[in-house]
Amino acid sequence: MNLTEKQQVIIQHCRSNGTISKVDAVYMLKCFYYTNAGKYVGEILSRMVKSGKLKRIKPGLFELGKGKSDVIITNQPNLF
Repeated sequence: MNLTEKQQVIIQHCRSNGTISKVDAVYMLKCFYYTNAGKYVGEILSRMVKSGKLKRIKPGLFELGKGKSDVIITNQPNLF
């Protein structure tokens, strides 16, 4: 299963920096949400932890998990 655009941003940040904090994720993804960005980004991070894509180091700090790594498709345009 392919990653969503928001998940791709989070994974790419983790690959380049080693970790990502919830504050950084909210800052990078706040353009997708009108209000309550922290709540929705937190839900994305939680789903990624449950699926094994991320590992929670401590509350609000995440690193890449050892779960199944999905392919990030960069050359395929989005439909919407």
